[in-house]
Amino acid sequence: MSIDKKDIISSDILTSEQQAKLTPIEVLERLKSGNKAFVEDNLTIRNTTERVRKASLGQYPKAVILSCLDSRVPVEDVFHSGIGNLFVARVAGNIVNDDILGSLEYACKVSGAKVVLVLGHEYCGAINSAISDVKLGNITTLRL
Repeated sequence: MSIDKKDIISSDILTSEQQAKLTPIEVLERLKSGNKAFVEDNLTIRNTTERVRKASLGQYPKAVILSCLDSRVPVEDVFHSGIGNLFVARVAGNIVNDDILGSLEYACKVSGAKVVLVLGHEYCGAINSAISDVKLGNITTLRL
C-alpha cells in the first residue's frame, strides 16, 4: 500500500509568531475540524521523525488537552493533529491535582497555548473505580 504525500500531516511546526496570532476561537475551530476528520474515520498519517526533529528546537502548541490515561483515546489522533501542536496531560479519570494544574499553567503561561480542553470518554475505568469505591494502592487516593 502506498500513501499519497498529500495525506501525510507534514505542516511546519508552529512558530512563536504564528502562535501569537492565533485566537482561542481559531484553535477551537481547528480542534473541532480535526475531531470531525477523526469521527469520519480519516486516517491520521504523520511523518513523526521529521516532525520530532523540527520541534526539537522549540514548541509553540495551540492547545493543551487534559485527557484520561486510557489508551483507547489517542489524543493527537482524536484531533487529527501532529507533533508540536498540542500539549497533552494524561491522568486516570482526567482529574486535576497540583501537578496537572501546574502543567496546564505552564502550557498556557510559558508555552503560549491558547485553549485548555478537557477530554472525557465513555466507559472510563477510573470513574467506574471511584463509583465502585475500589480500594487499591494509590488509585484509592486519586480524587475523581
